[in-house]
Amino acid sequence: MDNAWKMINGIVGNLTDVLIGVLGLGIVGALVFGDVLGLDVIGNITALVEMLTSNGVVGLLVLAILMSLVK
Repeated sequence: MDNAWKMINGIVGNLTDVLIGVLGLGIVGALVFGDVLGLDVIGNITALVEMLTSNGVVGLLVLAILMSLVK
C-alpha cells in the first residue's frame, strides 16, 4: 500500500512539473507573440489572483496554499 502512495505521489509531482512548465511557456509565448490561438494566459492568471484576493482572508489562504504546493 505504501508503494502505491509513493507511485501516485510521483505521478502527481511529475504532472505538476509538466503543467508548471507549460504555464511558463504560455506566459513567455503570450509576452512574445500576444494572444496565441485566442488564449489569454496572463489575463487568466490575473483574473484568478484578483478573484482569490477579493475574497479576503480565505482567498489569501487559498493563494498561500497554492503557492506552497507549487514549490
